[in-house]
Amino acid sequence: MKMLIPGRVDLIPLVGLITITVFGATLRYAYLWRPMTHDETYTFVGFAARGLRVVVTDYHLPNNHVLHTILVNLFYQLLGDSPAVVRLPAFIAGILIIPATYLVGRIFYDLKIGLLSASIICVLPIMIDYSTLARGYTMLTLFALLIIANAAFIKDHPNLIAWGVLVLLSGLGLYTNPTMIYPIGMTYTWLLISGFVNDKHEEYGNRFYLYIAGSVIGIVFLTAFLYSPIIFTSGIGSLVGNEVIESLSWSEFIQSLIPRINNTWQEWNRSLPKFISWFGMIGLVASFFVPKLPRNRRIPLVLAGFLWISTALVVQRVAPWPRIWLFLLPFFVIWITAGYAGLFTMVTRKYSITAKYGNIVIIYLVLLLMFTGLYQNYSQLTQKRFSTGEIENVALFLRDTLTESDQIAVVSPDRIILEYYLLRNDISNDVFEEKGEYQDSRVIVVVNQGMKQDMLNILDRRDLLEKVDLDTVEQIYQSRRFILYQLSSN
Repeated sequence: MKMLIPGRVDLIPLVGLITITVFGATLRYAYLWRPMTHDETYTFVGFAARGLRVVVTDYHLPNNHVLHTILVNLFYQLLGDSPAVVRLPAFIAGILIIPATYLVGRIFYDLKIGLLSASIICVLPIMIDYSTLARGYTMLTLFALLIIANAAFIKDHPNLIAWGVLVLLSGLGLYTNPTMIYPIGMTYTWLLISGFVNDKHEEYGNRFYLYIAGSVIGIVFLTAFLYSPIIFTSGIGSLVGNEVIESLSWSEFIQSLIPRINNTWQEWNRSLPKFISWFGMIGLVASFFVPKLPRNRRIPLVLAGFLWISTALVVQRVAPWPRIWLFLLPFFVIWITAGYAGLFTMVTRKYSITAKYGNIVIIYLVLLLMFTGLYQNYSQLTQKRFSTGEIENVALFLRDTLTESDQIAVVSPDRIILEYYLLRNDISNDVFEEKGEYQDSRVIVVVNQGMKQDMLNILDRRDLLEKVDLDTVEQIYQSRRFILYQLSSN
């Protein structure tokens, strides 16, 4: 596409985009070594660390975002099992979201909206957070942006290769997670509506719908092929019948939908001042009325998104978790930015303000956003990179304490994380299994005070309460959240 080949006029925004992207990468890099969390650890320990064959055949939980997990496994084989390595696929995708947001903003509106939207995504706390979380959500977001950009191109440029790229990106997105159906559906809804209002290249004629149908069939076959090892090994039910996507009753669906939408909005605004939410809502509403789309973009993407997603939710009767909607966030940022750009244009025209002042405002806002991001993340940027978290410190203590006959009693969500850090210290997960064959075995109970856990309850949940001598209990370790007790077995 022409816009990707910078001339002299494009040199300044290109340098600006590179600067914003590098800055965003720096902010994200600072969080790569933060303590591991439960879901990302399960993805690694339960799938990626068990080998490529397990990754492509085992779908016992939706934690396996298969394409993402494959990349985690490859990085693990090449570079080791540190938190930073495990998070590299999500990290790289999180960085690439910044220029991808610019691309979509520029295609659907203009260069200024693209740059400003990319700057917001660069410093947005929730995007930094997901970019350093070893799950596939940043990859899904990147795929969503790329397929929309590609769809905008093929709508105006009949090109078989571009249609093939759309099929490939969509199939890879679905192979990351089946919830990719939401951005794919939004894209095809937009293409269909654009076709109905004749907002497409005249060379297509009625064959436009044949291209759409053919590409959909291609996506289905590609996705079925990619998932075939899982389908043959774990069954199709593991993909389409798990409890996460199980249909709710109508009453449950209605009751849960509004709270989930509210939770999503709160997550997007995490660590931001409260007025930002209202600021965003005003810009979003303004985007429906104020800015004009380019002549060859007559159909607002937000309309297609609303039609597809609302229909899909009603048909499925599911209320997805906030993380499922991360792919929408860059689009919301673009729409909000477009709304304020339109309002600003109205003001400049009314008061005959020249365009150069608009450019100055854009530069000021970009610099302000970068300064704000630096201010918010300065403490993390200046911390020691390899600082350890509490569960890792527990693992280090146990490394120097455990004997061959010891058994650890710990419950979710701490067990899988502790298992990861113990594996990093060459301690097998056998320590979590019952050691009844040892007469003098010791049980070490890990109690998370922060989650109001109780030693007796943990022993009961691990079926150990009747197998230990409670009179021998002794505290051997304490931190801010964790207390470790040791007991002798009966």
